Amino acid sequence: MKRLLWVGVGVGITVVVLRQVGKANERVGAITQAVSPAGLAGSITSLATAAKDLTDQLRSSMAEHEQSLTAALLPSEEETSRARTVRADRERRAADVWPDDVDIDDL
Repeated sequence: MKRLLWVGVGVGITVVVLRQVGKANERVGAITQAVSPAGLAGSITSLATAAKDLTDQLRSSMAEHEQSLTAALLPSEEETSRARTVRADRERRAADVWPDDVDIDDL
């Protein structure tokens, strides 16, 4: 009976130890995979992919913001052509008032 008890205790301890060793082996396996050349290559690849995705998102966001700022801040083509017409009229009137051969300093 005593032998059977000690055999049971030995089996129980063996099962507990094997489970702990299995868990430790999984952790070591994950670490080994992470620091192996293949694991490092995979990490670098995933980092490069994430950086590329971030860059694409930033570019599209910048383009959207640029379009909205351009629409909000810059005048439309109609306003620009109207301003050019007004500016040309002013220059023409100024040329009529002050001929090219008269210097303001001479007056």
